[in-house]
Amino acid sequence: MTSKQAKPPRSDSSANAKSQIEKFREAARELETDQSDEAFESALGKIAHAPKLTNEQIKELARRNRDAKD
Repeated sequence: MTSKQAKPPRSDSSANAKSQIEKFREAARELETDQSDEAFESALGKIAHAPKLTNEQIKELARRNRDAKD
């Protein structure tokens, strides 16, 4: 029978560190992102109204991308 080794206690440095969301918000402020509803709706509209591609169009696009990398 093997005994489990106890993990060393964690230091409280994680309590002093910024949370991931705080880091994200700080980075967004530094980049001067636009958080308005209008900007969101505009970006969403570009995605939501993109034309749907057929399987053949997707294959052709993949071929072009692959050829461009070579």
